[in-house]
Amino acid sequence: MKKWINAWQYRCPRCRKSPLFAEPFEISKPLEMPYACTTCGQRYEPEPGYYFGAMFISYGLSCVLLLPIALILNIYTELSVNGIMAIIIFIGAVLFMRILRLSRSLWIHIMIRYDPNAITRYNARKKKKP
Repeated sequence: MKKWINAWQYRCPRCRKSPLFAEPFEISKPLEMPYACTTCGQRYEPEPGYYFGAMFISYGLSCVLLLPIALILNIYTELSVNGIMAIIIFIGAVLFMRILRLSRSLWIHIMIRYDPNAITRYNARKKKKP
């Protein structure tokens, strides 16, 4: 359960300490991430195109959130299809950045396991380097 909480909070999947995205949030750079975790050294983009799978998570999250709203609006209101689409597009635009970041966070948390000893190993490696 902690894995999903840390994914929601945008934390490093390996040590669960450092932030996954650059802070403070800038609207012009919504996916800016440090090269690696400052606490355990985990690289946040292990290979080019690593976050391609996050696109599918983003699509799934959008469907799970927006389709029920569209169905409820269709059943319980007298709105036209265009009116419902306008509301769904507005809600999607408001939630876009959150879904985008959450899908990346979920993807890296699915792929990289938590390691309680990662910090001590990283600190030991740093001490060995001259």
